[in-house]
Amino acid sequence: MSIPTQSYESVYVQYSAALNWMNTLGIKLAPGRTSYYEKVLARWKTTHKTAVPEEGEEIFPDFVSAIFEILDFVSVHKAFTGVDPMELSSIVEKLKKGVNGPINGVDETPDSTAARNFLFEASVAAKTHQPNHGVEAILDAKSDTGIRLGDKKIWVECKRVTSLESLENNVRKASSQLERVFAREIGAGHRGIVAIDVSKILNRGDKIYVARNDVELMSSVDRMIDQFIAEHSHIWEDVYRRRHRKLIGTMIRFAFMATSDARNLLVRVSQWAVNPRLSISQSDELLQRRLVSVLREAE
Repeated sequence: MSIPTQSYESVYVQYSAALNWMNTLGIKLAPGRTSYYEKVLARWKTTHKTAVPEEGEEIFPDFVSAIFEILDFVSVHKAFTGVDPMELSSIVEKLKKGVNGPINGVDETPDSTAARNFLFEASVAAKTHQPNHGVEAILDAKSDTGIRLGDKKIWVECKRVTSLESLENNVRKASSQLERVFAREIGAGHRGIVAIDVSKILNRGDKIYVARNDVELMSSVDRMIDQFIAEHSHIWEDVYRRRHRKLIGTMIRFAFMATSDARNLLVRVSQWAVNPRLSISQSDELLQRRLVSVLREAE
């Protein structure tokens, strides 16, 4: 994991480019949270250095949500901007739905999670689309997304998990969906992974993690993901006992807002990890190690 170093001005430029790209794909952006985020960032990128406390208190909740959310849109743009739009119908459909939803993530309810769920699916595709490293997203996947890695196709079902109580049920649903994929995709070259976003379990979105410096922040994030896997991997392993052996592991992502006192900059940190299923073949474990190396290249 690396800590972002770009200025708010740079983030604004990247986000504006992402919005322009989505507009060319026929995605309606206004009114909605994406265009609102652009306005918030446009104001704050030039005023944050001289803002008085009252101004900061007024804009800060929306600014935190804006910075947190827009980097997913930026990552999707960076991954697919050079791809023929005719090949992006699946990504476009996810983004059309992903631009909706409440402005602040903390205001999500069980009835308003769909938008960010679709954005997570697009983010997983973007994260794993690294053609220069021999790994590509399968853009016409019948699952939420897919990954072409060597001679293997890894089908991925994605779930945003908002509470520990719902973790098992989400994994159960995703793995059941993969079972149906395996029934359609016959052959030895198919595998499956469940991808879960656990950001809201670790931070509901209304708190900012504070570290003394980047080194402390990075080590804390690594420790969080390792601890989460150590404490909760038995939940998905229990589900997988009754699933096809082609289901080979779990991808975990979490992201939250943080500050490093040494730089006095608000940043979004995110971490991705792959947890191989117990007792899989050596070749399937090596396949996931390769996937991990690609995720690191994408940081």
